[in-house]
Amino acid sequence: MFTKMIYMDNAATSFPKAKGVSDAMKRFLDEECANIGRGSYIRAQEAGLAVIETRERIRDLFDCPDAKHVIFTGGMTAALNTVIKGFIRRGDRVLVSSFEHNSVIRPLVQIGAEIVRIPTTPEGVSDLTKLPDDLPSFRLCVHTFASNVSGVIQPVEALSAILKTAGVPFCIDAAQAAGHFPFSMTKIGADAVCMPAHKGLLGPQGLGVLCLTPEFADQLDPLISGGTGSMSDSELIPNLYPDRLEAGTLNLPGIIGLKAALEHADFCDRRAYETDLVARFLNAVKATPHIRVLGTAEPDQHVGVISLDFPQADNGEISYRLENEYGILTRCGLHCAPDAHRAFGTFPKGTVRFSFSPDTTFDEIDRTTEAIRKLR
Repeated sequence: MFTKMIYMDNAATSFPKAKGVSDAMKRFLDEECANIGRGSYIRAQEAGLAVIETRERIRDLFDCPDAKHVIFTGGMTAALNTVIKGFIRRGDRVLVSSFEHNSVIRPLVQIGAEIVRIPTTPEGVSDLTKLPDDLPSFRLCVHTFASNVSGVIQPVEALSAILKTAGVPFCIDAAQAAGHFPFSMTKIGADAVCMPAHKGLLGPQGLGVLCLTPEFADQLDPLISGGTGSMSDSELIPNLYPDRLEAGTLNLPGIIGLKAALEHADFCDRRAYETDLVARFLNAVKATPHIRVLGTAEPDQHVGVISLDFPQADNGEISYRLENEYGILTRCGLHCAPDAHRAFGTFPKGTVRFSFSPDTTFDEIDRTTEAIRKLR
């Protein structure tokens, strides 16, 4: 019988959170808890300064053009909706990968956009040799940085260069990339990058981050309008940033928690350790009969997300037995990305997904792969 649970669902939300996150949030709620832009007293000013410092930290970590265009949202889904619904109109053509999350696809369907999917290679990478010939006719491209199903890292920088030539704006879904490895928004050439606080950044839930170029930000219609604490004499939405895209009270406890999570973040160290975890896991399961690994089996092309299909078993039963017999917590199903499973040939069955964090140990990897071998 297992004595300790092994958490393998960090792609859904990381656990444990970074050291100091809960303490910082509790301290803010217990001792400060002032709003920003709504008062000039010292506690409100200190809270505002903490928010500015968090924006600047994100700008520095991801090489965003301007801290004023680091926008806080109610989550990753809200960040994507801010871009999609603020920029796309019915009938617009939008290019996406074959791996997109429902947070991308559902808003596009709701609007009535024409969705065109980039074909994938057998390794689970978007095939950039098969892009549409009429690329300049597309209004936007939204593409995941790393698949939340397979964990395979996508060629977003190469894609961005092609899109720039065609004059197509580029939005990156970095839900499974942010915090897993360092990247530069400026070097990639993205117009928008969306990321959640609660996954690889090891922060709290209910908070998203949207990084924008100033030029692209000016083309977005605000998703939400209301009070901003600025230009209160006007009935019009302010044109200054970040206020234009941040109406209402921000999730200040969440931002304070994210600030704590980012204070000592070293994505290079995390990347090296995560690659070792992935290599150890893949080396063990590759030798196990009757198991299929989705996407490439090259560790350096993965984030710490791996999906397994058990063709001769019920994947839901495998996930259930991993928890109840071995104390291993996974996620089974379609992972809110049915297109990815169609591309990999695992729709509608889905897969069992294993996802790691900086706190995952080699011993936990070994215990998990040993359990997998026993359940085949």
